[in-house]
Amino acid sequence: MLNNFYKILTKKLIPRGKNFLFFVLIACILLFSCGSKSNNNMKVASMDSSSGSNVGESRPSVDQADISSIDAIMKAIYESITFREGEEPNLERLRSLFTPKAQFIRITPDGIIKMDLRSFISSFNERIKTGAMKSFYEAEISRKTNAFGSIAQVFSSYNKGINTDDPNSMVRGINSIQLFYDGQRWWMSSILWQDESEDNPIPK
Repeated sequence: MLNNFYKILTKKLIPRGKNFLFFVLIACILLFSCGSKSNNNMKVASMDSSSGSNVGESRPSVDQADISSIDAIMKAIYESITFREGEEPNLERLRSLFTPKAQFIRITPDGIIKMDLRSFISSFNERIKTGAMKSFYEAEISRKTNAFGSIAQVFSSYNKGINTDDPNSMVRGINSIQLFYDGQRWWMSSILWQDESEDNPIPK
């Protein structure tokens, strides 16, 4: 388009004589303006394409095997938070499984504790640093999954223990996890959990 404009300008529109320099100046201004708009459009397209098809925020590195299926991501969440004394949990792995604004909600006899992903990880780390939690074990003992299209709801019964490897000292409970598939991977968008109690036992 700019080449055609230049040809028309030089052959038909530019008069001979004293106005020649004036028309050359106008042509330069127009050409510079078009070039600037073209560059701006390229910058916007680059910014848009960099956002990707995920959830819109930078994410930690993720093992593709962890997010390839519901079975895989469920296995990953339990493995990421389980650690022995003298070791550390893999909280970066945990973070890679959830959307940035995922909700963590714990139901207790004293009330409901609500956290986001960042505060849950911070709280988990704080208990380790203060020595309140020297080891942690949590494993799935049963699961019930309801799925429709790209969404799923998982009821995952667990057995967990803090600072113990004695099965008799552990407690059971249920994780209620909401997931979705974005066309590339599975994401966990929220998790609610409640420990078992005498007046609220897990069904056999």
